[in-house]
Amino acid sequence: MTTSDLTTLGIIALKEGRQEAARRLLAEAVARNPLDAAAWLWLSGAVEDHGQRADCLRRVLQIEPDNAAACAGLEQLEAEQRRMVVHCNVCGETGRITCPRCKGGRTEPCAACEGQAFQKCEACHGLGWLSAGAAFPIRSLRARQGEEDWHECAHCGTTGVVDCPACRGRGRDWCHACEGSGEVVCPECAPARLKLMLGEELAQAVLDALWHNGVHAQSRLAALADKNSLAAFLWRVGFADQLYRAVRKLRAWVESHCVQDPAARQLSALLPEAPYEQLPPLDRPVQLIKKRPPAASPADDSRPNLVVPKHPGNALQDAIMAARTGNRDQALVLLLQIVAQEPRNAEAWLWLSRAMETNEQRIECLHRVLEISPAHQAALADLARLTGQ
Repeated sequence: MTTSDLTTLGIIALKEGRQEAARRLLAEAVARNPLDAAAWLWLSGAVEDHGQRADCLRRVLQIEPDNAAACAGLEQLEAEQRRMVVHCNVCGETGRITCPRCKGGRTEPCAACEGQAFQKCEACHGLGWLSAGAAFPIRSLRARQGEEDWHECAHCGTTGVVDCPACRGRGRDWCHACEGSGEVVCPECAPARLKLMLGEELAQAVLDALWHNGVHAQSRLAALADKNSLAAFLWRVGFADQLYRAVRKLRAWVESHCVQDPAARQLSALLPEAPYEQLPPLDRPVQLIKKRPPAASPADDSRPNLVVPKHPGNALQDAIMAARTGNRDQALVLLLQIVAQEPRNAEAWLWLSRAMETNEQRIECLHRVLEISPAHQAALADLARLTGQ
């Protein structure tokens, strides 16, 4: 039996009311010849699902763009979908809500610098100056005048901090939930709304992208690309990876190539558009203070005049690692910064006592540990060993 015979028998069965037989015959006809516009047109009348019916009519328009019956059928389906409006208790009929993460502000503090706009300079460890005579900025806790030859750090300009590379010194980034659009698709009514306008399979792919399941979304779009032009376009522009940023391309494509596709127009109207402009600048730019080179320590003062960096990061772990690997100078710099910013950090005082040069300095640090935590076992053991008790 030829494809033409299958199409003819399917049309006859549909006219006689034998919808199941018509659907089977016409489905076999389009499987044998995917370019049979008549079979696709009559198959749209044999299927029951609105999404499948619209898919069949779109295939007709791909083969014959001027097919009046397919255009009229799509317009009728679109009118029916408008009458079947989804009413949601959360968003009403819009399908979108204000982004719960940024509250519509479109931006959020940068995760890398925690909104500070800058990070500690790794070249000088936040001091702003480099020593020509040591691998680290300071050679010992009691640096005597003339022993160190200091020069300005070229990376930070003696400020001790550099612009955050993630946000380029702005302190804020586009909201990762809405990609800077300020709105998201309503999660309450999105499944029903998308299935109504796109059909079961394509709606599931879009839902996977909405719920940040990009791998499944991209695989579903790739599987639908051969039989659905909208799915092919979404797969091509990376819709699953950056959903809201692809909306601009989707709208341009709808206006130029897909005027007769109601599903594409409805999807582009539902999704909010992410901005393409640069991040907004800081409301009040941070004024960075240049630091003086480390001076000689007075005889009665065991602490050098160090400036605490604004964002020390994971400094305690770095100091412990430096102390364990024998880099006592680097450990001193980091630990002094920590205890200056966190005076009640018992672990920092404990490790600082182990980096000191004299027993008097070590005992003083251990007393600070016991002031914070009187039952600190490691501090008690170290103090007993130093005092001989």
